[in-house]
Amino acid sequence: MRKKIFLLKVFCICTFFGFSQHSINDYLQAAVKNSPVYIDNQNQIQSLAFDSMLIRGGLKPQVSFNSTNMYAPVINGYGYDEVITNGGNYNALLGINYTIVGKNNLNNQYASLFIQKQILELKTKLSERDLKQTVTAQYITVYGQQQLLSNSEKILEVLKNEDLILKNITEKGLYRQTDYLSFLVGYKQQKLSSSQQKLQAQNDLYVLNYLCGITDTTYVILPDPALSTSPVFNGEQPIQFRQFILDSLKLQNSIEQIKFNYKPKLSLLGDAGYNTTFTYHAEKNFGASVGLNFSIPIYYGNQRKFQLEKFRLSENTRMSYADYFRKQYSMKQMQLQKQISETEMLIIEAQEQLKISETLLAANNKLLETGDMRITDYVISVTNYITSRSTEQQLITSKMQLINQYNFLSY
Repeated sequence: MRKKIFLLKVFCICTFFGFSQHSINDYLQAAVKNSPVYIDNQNQIQSLAFDSMLIRGGLKPQVSFNSTNMYAPVINGYGYDEVITNGGNYNALLGINYTIVGKNNLNNQYASLFIQKQILELKTKLSERDLKQTVTAQYITVYGQQQLLSNSEKILEVLKNEDLILKNITEKGLYRQTDYLSFLVGYKQQKLSSSQQKLQAQNDLYVLNYLCGITDTTYVILPDPALSTSPVFNGEQPIQFRQFILDSLKLQNSIEQIKFNYKPKLSLLGDAGYNTTFTYHAEKNFGASVGLNFSIPIYYGNQRKFQLEKFRLSENTRMSYADYFRKQYSMKQMQLQKQISETEMLIIEAQEQLKISETLLAANNKLLETGDMRITDYVISVTNYITSRSTEQQLITSKMQLINQYNFLSY
C-alpha cells in the first residue's frame, strides 16, 4: 500500500514538473487553436465549396411547377371583356428553363470563387499573425517581469544575510541602533517591492493565458523565448502586400463579369401540362410548348461605361495604397533595425555599469561587516545595484519587443 502511495506521489510530481514549463510555441499553438476568428475563417473557406456547387447547379435545367387559376365573371352584362379574359384561365404547368452560359463566363465565375478563397486564406493568415504577435508581446512582458522578480529575490537573499550580520554587530556596539533601523527600512522596502513585482508577474501571466484561451491560474516560470531577427524582405514579399495583389485580381474579375453581363444571352425554355379556359373542349387542353429566348443588349444609358469607370478609380486607389505601403514598410523596417541596434549598445553599457555596481557592492559588504562603512552609504550602493539590474533587464525586454515587431513586420 505504501509503495502504491509512493508511486502515486512520484507520478504527480513528474506530471507537475512536466507541465510547469510552457514554451512560447506552446502558447502560440494554444492561441491559434482556441481562436474563434481562426475557426470562423476556416469555416468560410469550406463554405466556398458550396458556392461552387451552386454555380454547377445553375448550369443545369431549372424545373418548376406553376399553376395559375383566374375566373372573370360577367354579371348582367358587367365584367371584363371576354375577348380578353376568355372568362377565365386555368393552368397547371411543369416549366423548364435552361440558360446557356459561355465557357469564358463560367471560368470567370470560378475564378471569382478562387480569388475569394485566396482572400479568406490571407485573412486567416493575417489574423493568425496579429494574434501571434500579441501573444508573443505578452509572453515577453511576463518573461521580463519574472526576470526582474528573480533579480529582486536574489537581492533579498543578500539583504537577509546582511540583516543577520548587522543585527549582531549592532548589538556589539559597532553601529548605532538608528543606523541599523535605516538598513532595516531599506530591506523592508525591497521586500515590499518584490511582493508587488510578483503580483504584477502573476497578473501578466493571467493576461497571457486569457489571450491564448487557457483556463489555468497556475503560476509557471516561462523559459527564454530566444527570439532572433528574421530575414530582411523588400516591400512586396511580406504577407500584407498580397492583399493588394488579390484586390487587383478581384477588380479585374469584376470588370470581366460586367462585360459578360452586356453580351448576348441565349436560353431555352419549355413547359408541359394543362392550360384551358373551359370554353372549348377543356378535356383536350393538355399539351406542351418549347421556346427560345435570345437577347442582345443595345443601349442601357452608358451604364456599362460608368461601371467600368468606377472600377478604374478603385484600381487607382489600390495602386496608391500599395505605393504608400511600400514606403511605410521600408521606413518602419529601417526604424526597427536602428532601434534594435541602439538598444543593443545600451545593453552593453548597462552590463558594464552592472559589473561596476556588483564590484562596489561586494567591497561594501566586506567593509560593512567590519564596521568600516556607514550603513546609509551601503543602502545607497544596494539601491544603485538594484537600479543597474533593473535597467539591464528592461533593456533586454525592450530589445525582445522590438525583435517581435520586426519579425511580424516581415511575416
